[in-house]
Amino acid sequence: MDELSAVQQLLAEPPPGPDAVEAARQRLERAAQGRTPLRTRAPGKGWHGPARARRALRSRHWPGWLAPVAAAAAVAGVIIASLGVSGLILRSAGSGPANSSGVFAKVPPYFVAIPEVSGRPVVVGATATGAVLGTVALPTPHAEFTWVAAAGDGRTFVLGASPRLHPGTSVPAPRLVKFYRLVLDRSGHPGRLEPLPIHLKKTIISGLALSPDGSKLAVSFLPVRRQIGSKIQVFSLATGARQEWVWPGRGTIGSVVILAGSGGLQWEADNRTLMFEVMTRTTNGNEPAQLYLLDTAAPGGGLLASSTRIPVPSAELGRLHNNAKHRIIGMPLISGDGTTLVAPFYHEAAPPKVFGFTITEFSVHTGKPTRVLYQRRTATEAASTGVWWVNTRATAMIVVRGPVFGVQTPTTFTPLPLRTQRLFVTRQGPMAGSLIRLPAW
Repeated sequence: MDELSAVQQLLAEPPPGPDAVEAARQRLERAAQGRTPLRTRAPGKGWHGPARARRALRSRHWPGWLAPVAAAAAVAGVIIASLGVSGLILRSAGSGPANSSGVFAKVPPYFVAIPEVSGRPVVVGATATGAVLGTVALPTPHAEFTWVAAAGDGRTFVLGASPRLHPGTSVPAPRLVKFYRLVLDRSGHPGRLEPLPIHLKKTIISGLALSPDGSKLAVSFLPVRRQIGSKIQVFSLATGARQEWVWPGRGTIGSVVILAGSGGLQWEADNRTLMFEVMTRTTNGNEPAQLYLLDTAAPGGGLLASSTRIPVPSAELGRLHNNAKHRIIGMPLISGDGTTLVAPFYHEAAPPKVFGFTITEFSVHTGKPTRVLYQRRTATEAASTGVWWVNTRATAMIVVRGPVFGVQTPTTFTPLPLRTQRLFVTRQGPMAGSLIRLPAW
C-alpha cells in the first residue's frame, strides 16, 4: 500500500488540495519545532566516541517502548540522492495491517494530546484503538495549554498552561507558563493535575523534555529583551531546584512555538544525557544548525563546555539554507541508547516529481546515514514525513507519512487506527490534513 492509498483508506476522502497540504505541512513543522516540531537539538554528555553506547542501555526487564525519546514531531525528510553514501541500502518499508497488535505492543499504549485551537479539551487516548480514556480541563486561571512532554513509563506527562496572548501580540513574546504533572492509572485514565514547584517569570520557551524516569524537566529558552545567549534549565520535579547552562554568544536553541509545543529537547534513557540543537544566522541569510549532547551531570555554566557535538553536517540542519536542495526539516529524534538518530529528510528534485521524502537513520557517532526506512518521490508535499517517537534501540517509532500517523519498524509501516487519526488530524474543510491536537507519547 503506497502513501496515497493509506491516506485514502484511513481518511476515506480524496487527498487534500495543494493549499491544504501546504497549510498542514506548515502546522506540522511548527508543531515539531516546538518540539519536533520535528525539531533539531542535541545535548552533550561527556561522550567519548563509541563509548557512548555503554550508557543508557535499558534494563532487560523494560518493555520495548520504555524510556523512549519523547515525541518529537518532524516535518520533511531525507532524500536518497542527496545522501551520497556508498553502499547505502534503500528499502521502502511495506505497509502492515492497521489492527496489528504485535506492532502496537512496541509503542506506548497511551498518549496525551493538547489542542492546537483554544477551547478544545486535552484528550487522553489509547494508541492502538483511538479510545478516549478521559479529558483534562484547563486549571484556573489559565486560558490554554501550551506545552506537553512524556516520560518513559508511558503514563507520566507534564503539561504547560498559559494565559492567552493579547490580540496583535507579535510572536515570539514572553509569557507565563505554569507546569503540571499528569499521571495516568494502569488503564490509561487521567488523574488530577498536580502543580509542580517550578516557578518561571515571563519568558519564551523553545523546547521541553521530561526525563524517562519522570524526575527531571528540561526546558530551553530563547533570549529576551537584551539577552544574547539561549539557555537550558533542568528542574527537579520534586523540589523545583534548577541547574542552568547558557550558550555563549548568539544562537537559538529549540524553535519558536506559535500555538502549542512538544519536544525541542530529547533525553537519552540514562536520564542524564540531553540532546539539543543550536541554530545560528550567517551574513548571507542562512540558518545552519548543530546538534549537541549535554551532560546534565556536569556543573551549570557554559553550555558548550558541557556538551559534545554530533557530527551531522550543518548544511543538512536548520530552517533555511540559500540554494540548499536537501536537508533535514525539523529536529531528528535520538534513540534511548544514544546510538541512532531518526530523521525526516527532504530533497528537491527535477519535475515532474519535484519532492523527495525519506525517513532515514543516522549514526550518532559518525553523523552519517546508515539506513533508509522509507522513501518517496512526489509532485506535491502531501507525502512529507515526520518522526514523533522513537524507542530505545530505534526498532520501532511513531512517524507521519503525509497526514497519516503510523508505527514504523525496519520492515513495515502500520497506520494507527482511523479513530486515533481523527483525534489528531482534521478531515474536512480547507484545513483538511492539518493538526487539531498535538500528541505526546
